[in-house]
Amino acid sequence: MKYIKLILILLFFSSCSTNKSVIGLYGKCGNEYLGCTQIELKSDKTFEYFIFMDVGGGTVVKGNWEQISTDSIKLNTFEQPKNPSTTYSGKINPDRIENIKITIRDLELPLAAAFIVVNDQNAGKAADVNGIAELETQKIKTITYHYLGQKETIEIDNPNYNEIEIIVRDLDLNAVPRFLTDKIMVLNNGKLFFNDGYSLKKTNLKNKQWK
Repeated sequence: MKYIKLILILLFFSSCSTNKSVIGLYGKCGNEYLGCTQIELKSDKTFEYFIFMDVGGGTVVKGNWEQISTDSIKLNTFEQPKNPSTTYSGKINPDRIENIKITIRDLELPLAAAFIVVNDQNAGKAADVNGIAELETQKIKTITYHYLGQKETIEIDNPNYNEIEIIVRDLDLNAVPRFLTDKIMVLNNGKLFFNDGYSLKKTNLKNKQWK
């Protein structure tokens, strides 16, 4: 029993030590900077993510962080998308022959001018002001939409559908992300790495650029 208690105590202090090593400010901004990114991981498991751009100024996004391994953390902003994933519904209209009707929208409005491609074809069509595009095809496997720099491919489970309505996930179209959902970041040698290899080095808290 004594050994079990000792092991539990050691694990507890090991966990505290690991968390303490993670806590702090990452990213140092140069003098008279035009762009700057910093993240502060706080001891209460919250974070503040600061992004400054010469055009637009500074923005701070806040949320919770969780250590998921010795070298990785997961970030979730307090604000989360109302519609986190894209869904669709389909039907077969016997009066529609050799073309399909695709309606695309988010929870609020049609995605006018969204460019629609079916079955990985090279050619596609832009949706009209009502988010509707009609394309010539008889069988459908996939639908890909392009909208304001965003791209997503939806697999259709019934190739005979010829009228399909797509409700896209909430798109984060801002230069500064509005929300992060299960964002994984890797810690290595005092650096916090993003998915694309970009990293922020741990720095003194006095270098923090916001209040």
